[in-house]
Amino acid sequence: MDNRESEIRVGFVNPRYNSLLVALAYFAGGALLYALDLGVLVEDRSPQPLWVWLVLLACVCAPMTMRRTRPLLALLVGTVPVLIDLVVGPSLPVWIAYGDLLYAAALFGSARTSRFLERAPVLPIVVGAVALGVYFQDLRIAVWAVSIAALVIVVPIWWARSVRTHRDAAEIERARAEALSRVAELDRRAAITTERQRLARDLHDVVAGHLSSIAIQSEAALRLRESDPDRALTVLESVRSGSVAALQEMQSMVRLLRSDDTDDEITTAGRLADLEPLTASARAAGTSVRIDGRPPADLDAEVDLTAYRIVQETLTNAVKHAPGRPVTLRFDDTDGRLGIEVVNPIGDPDIAGPSPARGAGHGLRNIAERAAAVGGHARSGRDGNEWRTYVQLPLANRSTT
Repeated sequence: MDNRESEIRVGFVNPRYNSLLVALAYFAGGALLYALDLGVLVEDRSPQPLWVWLVLLACVCAPMTMRRTRPLLALLVGTVPVLIDLVVGPSLPVWIAYGDLLYAAALFGSARTSRFLERAPVLPIVVGAVALGVYFQDLRIAVWAVSIAALVIVVPIWWARSVRTHRDAAEIERARAEALSRVAELDRRAAITTERQRLARDLHDVVAGHLSSIAIQSEAALRLRESDPDRALTVLESVRSGSVAALQEMQSMVRLLRSDDTDDEITTAGRLADLEPLTASARAAGTSVRIDGRPPADLDAEVDLTAYRIVQETLTNAVKHAPGRPVTLRFDDTDGRLGIEVVNPIGDPDIAGPSPARGAGHGLRNIAERAAAVGGHARSGRDGNEWRTYVQLPLANRSTT
């Protein structure tokens, strides 16, 4: 059952039952007018018996049972007894009932039928009124004919057109509201997906980066525990520092997720000014890090965080896939863009460097997604015996604080 049918059935069990009640009501009211001798509009010299008027009225009321399902057919069937009534002598109940058929056809019929009924009666009414006035040589008869025709023909049609216009407008507004609701739902789902992707990147950076460093440093500490206890102790201290840093970032992320304040979105990570813990962690794992140049100090917070996370990911990849090999980290601030280049040798060209084929590939994908999210771009790949990651981030939105 569609919405329109359910609305029709709110007050009545069945639309046909509703139409039958309407037909019976019109017939009963018309019969009462005939019984009171108030139904005939023009007294004929040879008045018809009551049963003639009742038969004509019944013939007009019978098609009302189709007023909702087949309104145009009901109107055409009802027109026949109306024409007979016009010849015999116009009667008020027949024309009142016929007005309901006009109303139903204009309201429940097709849009083309409704528009046709709105315009069609005007010319016949005017011509008929003028003809009556000329025939009887009396202007009052023409005025009387126009008035009666307007009441029983034009008014029902215009009323139905008005109801139909408001109903169509309500349906358009309902459809528009549903469309807006669907768009809002799609926007909500897109926002949830975007937020999930952002959280996935943050979790990967925090968990995978620190845990990878901890695992590598722990392995180094185990190897050095007998040959070089002092260095093993230094490595374990770096492991503890990395663990504490990871825990703090996880706690910051949890606080951000629980907070309702949307103004403080960047609270879970460091900035490029805080690279020392990252480089110290890499050095503790046996990977030397050389930094060429320095990034500007007035970076936009989102760009600063993105750059920090990218450096963290590249250092983690270097330590994981090329342990013990030196890493060069270069910063370049030219042409309104921040360039970050991370290079590390990978030794034998036949040995694959860090690539999605040797792992899940989430790190390289996160680097590219983070750069694109702030309007930059990134590329990573083998360059001879080196693995090179180059990132460009925009500097147009620098912080003014």
